[in-house]
Amino acid sequence: MKLLLKRPAITVFIIYALTLITLDYCGFFAPEKQSLLLNLVNSKTDVNIEGKIISDPEPVKNGKRFIFQTSQVNGKTISEKILVNCPAAYNVSYGDVLALEGRLKIPLQAPLPLLFNYRTYLARENIYTTFDVKYFEFITSKPSFIKKYALLIQKDISNKFDAYFSKKCAEILKPIIVGDKSSLEKETRDNFIDAGLMHILVVSGLNVAYVSVIFLFLFKLLGFSLKKAYLLCIPFLFLYALITGAQPPVMRAVIMFSCMLISLALDREPLIYNSLALSALLILIAQPQQLFGASFQMSYIATIGIVYFYSKIMTLFQSVNNPILKFLCETFAVTLSAQILLIPICMYYFGKISLISFVSNIIIVPAIGIMLALGIIFYFLTFISRIPAEGLAYVISLITQAVIFLTEFFAQFKYAAINVAKPDIIKMTLYFLFAFSLFSFKDKKRFLFSGLILSAGFIYAKAAQPRDAVNVYKSPYITTTHTIKNGNHSFLIENKARYDNKYYAKSFEEFLRYSAIKKADIKAVGFSKETAEKIVNATKSL
Repeated sequence: MKLLLKRPAITVFIIYALTLITLDYCGFFAPEKQSLLLNLVNSKTDVNIEGKIISDPEPVKNGKRFIFQTSQVNGKTISEKILVNCPAAYNVSYGDVLALEGRLKIPLQAPLPLLFNYRTYLARENIYTTFDVKYFEFITSKPSFIKKYALLIQKDISNKFDAYFSKKCAEILKPIIVGDKSSLEKETRDNFIDAGLMHILVVSGLNVAYVSVIFLFLFKLLGFSLKKAYLLCIPFLFLYALITGAQPPVMRAVIMFSCMLISLALDREPLIYNSLALSALLILIAQPQQLFGASFQMSYIATIGIVYFYSKIMTLFQSVNNPILKFLCETFAVTLSAQILLIPICMYYFGKISLISFVSNIIIVPAIGIMLALGIIFYFLTFISRIPAEGLAYVISLITQAVIFLTEFFAQFKYAAINVAKPDIIKMTLYFLFAFSLFSFKDKKRFLFSGLILSAGFIYAKAAQPRDAVNVYKSPYITTTHTIKNGNHSFLIENKARYDNKYYAKSFEEFLRYSAIKKADIKAVGFSKETAEKIVNATKSL
C-alpha cells in the first residue's frame, strides 16, 4: 500500500487497467459497439470510401495490404480504420489520399475456441472490417513529413542490405535492425520460433536497449555530459521507432526508456516500476485495447520478471570472478528472469513452451547487439566509401551466418519446444503467486507460502475437471457439437459448405491439444473422405 501511495503512476495505472478490464467484460469494446462500418458488411452493393493510407503498404500473396483511415463512406463522414487488400499492380504508398470502391468484409474468425482469432486480433487494433478493392482513384498525397522520411530511410537501409549481403543474411538483418519482415521465409521464421528466438526478429525492448547504449556511447565520445547525452538520446530513440514502422512493441520500449532517461537527466532515481507504469499508462490512454494483446502483456511481464528476479538469481553466482563466465551468468540470469513469468503467458497464447530458449538466448542475444551496432555503422559507411562498407559487411555476414547456423542447430532438437494445454486465468494466477513466493520470502515462510499455493493449485485442478455439458461452436458453414458426459468427450462436426474445408482438420487438432483432450469419439459429416479421416484421427497425432 505504501508503494502505491509513493508511486502515483502505479496507482493510476492499476485503477485505469481495472477500469478497462471492467469495460471489456461489459462489452464496451465489442465490434458492433465500436464500428459503424459493420452495418455495411452485408450490403450486396459496392461501397465507396475516401480516406488516407496510414501504414506502409506491405506485399502479401496476390497483392498488397495496408491500413486505411476513412474520412467519407458512401458520402457520409465516418472516421474508422480498415484493412485494405488491393492488387499488386496498384502504385500506392503511405500518405496517399484515395477514393476506393469495393466490398467490406468481416475478418476471419476462428472456428473453435482457444485458437488464434484473427478477427479479435484486428479488433484490438481498432480494425473491425477488411476491404477488397475493385477500383481506386488517386486524389493527393498528405503524408506526415517525419514518418514519410523515416519510412524512406527504412527502405533505403533494406535496399542496402539486399545490395551488400546474401539473400539469407539480408533476410535476418532487415527484421533485426529495421523491423522489415517482408522477405522473411516461413522456414526461417519456424526455426527461430522452435529455438525460442523469435523475439529477436521483432524490434522491441532488446533492440531499443542496444540502440540506447550505442547513442549514449556516441554522445559521450563527442564530449557531451552524461545528463545531456541522456536527453539527446530520446529523439533518436523515437526516430528509430519511426524507421522500424512505429509498431506497438518498439513504441512501448521507447516510451519506457525515455521515462527512465528523463529521470536520470533530472538526477532522480530511475524508479523502474514507476517508469513501467507511466509508459504503459501513456500507451493505454492512446490505445486502450492494447491491454488485452499478447504483445503488450509479454513485453511488460518480461520486463517485470527481469527487474524483480535478476538480482536475486545473480546472488547464486557471487563467487564467479572470471569475466567471460560472469557475462554468461548474467545473460543466463536475464533469460531465466524473463522466462519465469513468460512461461504461463506463452502457454496461454501459443500452447507451447520452448525448452531450448535458456541455452539459445545466452549464445545468440549478445550477438544481436553486435549485429545491430555494426549494422548502423555499416549504413553510414555506405555513404562514405564502398570498400570499407564491403569490409564491414563481410564481418557482419560471418556473425549473421553463425546466428543462422546456431538457430537451425537449436531448432532441430526433437524437444526444443513442447506442446501443452492452455491454462485458464486462475491457474496462471496461482503460478505467478508461487513464483513470487519462492523469491520473496525466506526460510520457513518461503516453504509455507509456496506450499499453500501448490496445494491450492492441486485442489483447483481437481475441482476444475470438465462437467457434463453440450457446447455448440458455429462458424461459417461448419457446426461443431461438443458433448461431455462422465468425463468422456464426443464431437459431431457438420460441414454444410459445398466445398471440402481441408483447413478445419488442423484447427480441430489444435483445439484438442489446447483443451488437453487426448481421447474422444469423433464423427465428421460433409467432408471428403481424406479430410474426415484426418479429423476423426486427430487425437492420434497428439
